[in-house]
Amino acid sequence: MAATETQVAELAQLDGRDVAALTEPMDVYADDPTTRDDQVAVYNHGERYIVTPHVPVCDCPDMIHRRPARGCKHIRRYQFATGQRSIPAGVDEDALDDGLGVSR
Repeated sequence: MAATETQVAELAQLDGRDVAALTEPMDVYADDPTTRDDQVAVYNHGERYIVTPHVPVCDCPDMIHRRPARGCKHIRRYQFATGQRSIPAGVDEDALDDGLGVSR
């Protein structure tokens, strides 16, 4: 099946942090006891990172030292998991982390 122009454009906008957010095993918890009401905990590779979505900011080294314009992979995972960002059509669903719970 040939990709549409829209699908190609959407896929072209994915970068390495987007790919990591979509494929790495991560768990997002809004009710983690270590977070405030306006924060969520994102667990990735055995580490807990605190994301404040409305800012958006994360306490991970990538965000602290490099400050990527569209956020670190933890912020992006939160956005994908909550539907704030949609997963582009044409992404290989078999490559997505099962924790995203994607069903199309």
